[in-house]
Amino acid sequence: MTAMGKKSFQEYLCRPYCMFFKDGAKEEMACQAAGVLDTLMRRKHVDLTTIPSLIKNHDLWKKYRNALDIPLCSHCSFRAEDCDFQAEVPSDDLEPCGGFILLAHLLANDLIQKSDLE
Repeated sequence: MTAMGKKSFQEYLCRPYCMFFKDGAKEEMACQAAGVLDTLMRRKHVDLTTIPSLIKNHDLWKKYRNALDIPLCSHCSFRAEDCDFQAEVPSDDLEPCGGFILLAHLLANDLIQKSDLE
């Protein structure tokens, strides 16, 4: 993470959006989505401080599940062992990582385009 300090990034992304985030646990690690968001911030495509309020929305996550799989999830180091959301047959009640949630929200609100993720 380089656009903002690790602690700031965790405050803006991990803590509010990611059910997997635990203070003090794996702090040196971040999901692929967090890395993509960091890149988008460095390129001035995203300003996390101006994002509209986000409400967790299972239908939104399902809508973007396939669209975010190749540019995002397929490259994530957590996918193999820790990500049930992108399993071949996920249950309907699974929640993705916070980065996925935020990227889906940005896409749904036309704050980024799918081409920004490539």
